[in-house]
Amino acid sequence: MSREFTMDHVIKAVNTLNLGNVVWADEYLAAFQKSNDTWIIAEEILSYRPPHDLHIMTFAAMSLAKKIKECFQNLRKSQLISLKNCLIEHLKYAAMMPDSNSLIVQLGVCLAALGLMVSQWDHELQDFVQKLSGKPHHVMALLEVLKVVPEETRPSNLLLPVEQLDIVIQQLRFQSPYVLDVLEGLLERQDLPDDAMSKCLAVCASWTKFGLLSPNEVLESKLLLKAEIILVTPLAKGHLQAAELIVAMLEQSLVRTNLNGRLADLVISLKPAFKRSMGDNPLLQNYCNIFVNLFNTHFKLTQTNPERLEERLLTIELLLLIAEKSPVEVIEASLGMWSLISEEVLHDADPYKYSVYRPYFLRLLDLLFPRATLPASYEFMMPPGSADIQRFRGLIGEVLLDMAHMINADTMEKLYNIVVDEQSPWTEVEAGVFFLRHLMGNMKKQQTDIILSILNNIQDRPQAFIRLQLLELISIPETVSIEIIWACLVNELRRAEPMFPAIECRLNLVMPHWNYLVILAIEMDGFRLEESERCQLLSSICALIRELPATHFRRAKRSMFNIKWLKCPAHTQANRLNLIQNSFELI
Repeated sequence: MSREFTMDHVIKAVNTLNLGNVVWADEYLAAFQKSNDTWIIAEEILSYRPPHDLHIMTFAAMSLAKKIKECFQNLRKSQLISLKNCLIEHLKYAAMMPDSNSLIVQLGVCLAALGLMVSQWDHELQDFVQKLSGKPHHVMALLEVLKVVPEETRPSNLLLPVEQLDIVIQQLRFQSPYVLDVLEGLLERQDLPDDAMSKCLAVCASWTKFGLLSPNEVLESKLLLKAEIILVTPLAKGHLQAAELIVAMLEQSLVRTNLNGRLADLVISLKPAFKRSMGDNPLLQNYCNIFVNLFNTHFKLTQTNPERLEERLLTIELLLLIAEKSPVEVIEASLGMWSLISEEVLHDADPYKYSVYRPYFLRLLDLLFPRATLPASYEFMMPPGSADIQRFRGLIGEVLLDMAHMINADTMEKLYNIVVDEQSPWTEVEAGVFFLRHLMGNMKKQQTDIILSILNNIQDRPQAFIRLQLLELISIPETVSIEIIWACLVNELRRAEPMFPAIECRLNLVMPHWNYLVILAIEMDGFRLEESERCQLLSSICALIRELPATHFRRAKRSMFNIKWLKCPAHTQANRLNLIQNSFELI
């Protein structure tokens, strides 16, 4: 395509790019956005009637926003005024179009960037609000722009010197009571669409999140009352925005190092609503975000104030409620908070804190155990299983490692008894081993005895996931002998369906005793593997041997070349020897 920039060429390139990743279209549009033609052509696209497709108009608005941020200093005052007026007219027009939110947002970015860089918000903001406070659809567009304004104050969005950006932010803070008044006034209007409340809450959350409104200002507003009603009831409409407002207030409380007791009490009062929301994951996730942020804010603000320990225990109860009632995907966000508590107790080494917090950790353990148990349908399945379960278990494993010092001997014995009881369901046995191997790090002296006892009691369990846990156990450094490791690896390879990937990645456990690797290579026809797996096994063995010191390497290499596989066809043996030759030829 020609490098000449015209409206038709730009539209063609956008449509081409919209259909697939075409290099020429991408390069053409990137060059267009850097050119001076952007101003005229973007305006031409936005002004065209009947309007172009929405994605064309949105691209034009995005291009204008980029140009405003990069070339603002080159515009004369008359051009700024004209551009602002044009953008407002485009915004009004977009507000009347169906499904035009993406366009409205980009036009909002244009107006926000323009207004922030002009830095005359005492007049500009009020004038802008008045121009868009008439028709209901215009009001909804106004709310989108007001939501965008704080987001654009991030240094990555607004290319202003630090000193000038600070001035802009101070001006916005000065205007924040006016914005709050506007939002409260809009709540009284009966002619606005049903989602006006949600958008008002979203604007308030945005101005609070970016520090333009203080939590105490919001606490005194009618908007908070509306948010509280939504969350306490609970109501689905506006729930996310109400939750985001509370989270923003909590985050700013941490920034300002002052948590208002009314805000904390409001969050704690949401426990009944949380319980009534069972089965509605989006609502539960919103409550979880609120509860976790209250704990995090309160924890970090009271770490040096032991007198507020009782208050902290109330926030820990919220974490336990999440662990008890929530679906797996909701629990995940809260698990890291337990590590914060555990780290503090470990750091302070205060017996009183151990006595206070240990009951909460034991309750958490009791709640997590059934949640971490694998589905019974996994009995005949080979690992790894569901990616979601793997991720969840990975998070639980990290928390268990962190909290190991909080767990007493009675709890460890309880888990051990579940594992060795022949009547225990396989799922509980597997989960018990999983928990024990993460918690036993705090019992270094007993670690080896525990592992050996578990191996002796359940090594014949057929379920692949239990077998995998046993392989994880022997992988714990400096716990069991090479002979035990070797016996476990060979035992798994002799299974009817061996977990070859789990064995292959653990071959290094027998190093530097390379003779075990040679024996493994000699005996591999006795394992129920595919020939491709046997070749992969040989390749991995050779790779480990290559890492040996020169003296051991020569002996191991000679032993590998002397292997005779009598139970396989001649051509198979030749292929294996060729593989060994190729593996060592560069050494």
